[in-house]
Amino acid sequence: MNDGKVDWHGNIVAVATPFTRDGAIDEVKYTANIELVLSEGAHGIAVCGCTGEAWSVTPEERLHLFRLARGAAGKDVPIIGGTSGIDIGKVSELSKAAVEAGCDGALVMPPYYAVIGERELLAFFRDLSDNAQVPVFLYNMPKRTGINMPPELIARISAMEWIVALKQSSHDFAELETTIDACGDLINVFAGHSAERGYAAVVMGCMGFVSSMEAQIMGREAISLYDLAKAGKVEEGRRVQARTIALDKGMRKIGTFPSNMKAAMNLLGRPGGYCRRPLLDLDESETAQVRKVLDGLGLLQAEAAQ
Repeated sequence: MNDGKVDWHGNIVAVATPFTRDGAIDEVKYTANIELVLSEGAHGIAVCGCTGEAWSVTPEERLHLFRLARGAAGKDVPIIGGTSGIDIGKVSELSKAAVEAGCDGALVMPPYYAVIGERELLAFFRDLSDNAQVPVFLYNMPKRTGINMPPELIARISAMEWIVALKQSSHDFAELETTIDACGDLINVFAGHSAERGYAAVVMGCMGFVSSMEAQIMGREAISLYDLAKAGKVEEGRRVQARTIALDKGMRKIGTFPSNMKAAMNLLGRPGGYCRRPLLDLDESETAQVRKVLDGLGLLQAEAAQ
């Protein structure tokens, strides 16, 4: 239960983890990307989520990335560190270590692969809350875990002491609305899939959203979506959301995420870097397709004009 523990809101950008060609963390590009999206209006940073290729990063590397993020962001920007895993003991220890490394909270999804039931999910998050005792940003991501937590279950988890926020990444917009109604008074509810529904999510009562591809490709224009929604700028919000939808729709057809996002960032002179296996960087044909999507949205021309 948030109960005043955190004041997280706005557009929290789930940042990429740029790697060098040989697979090392590219610290220069990583910190440059965080500094860039913050300069463009981001309200917070999420590290080592799906966008950050968390599956390929060791616990020690995660802690290093958390420290780098804190250094790049300064002391006042919320940093949420991804600490998901299967073993609750390890998740709890990593969550505590994340806060010690400079994070304001831990981003935790249900344990993947095991595909556990509701009683086990309640026990997992109760153990996390009781043992880690750090702010937990719950992450409902059915596509990655094979588990969709219904709003009623999320509400029960939200009553736990250290569960303070939620990223609802169910694709069902009605389910997002139901989640807001079920636990919006207990925790700060954020939307996932902001490229498709960020504006509408804020209008319907979300405290913000966790953005990814659109924020790191389109920069300030896409990041502005939260502020446009809060200001009630409907026409401008609709225009920007239509463009983020077009970007997302075009990019999702090319390669594997986030390798496609990184290719676009690199084409635009933004610090995307390389991927780490099992992901492969896009080939020439795929990169040409990305260029076509960017060109269709006028993003390459805008970059050239700067």
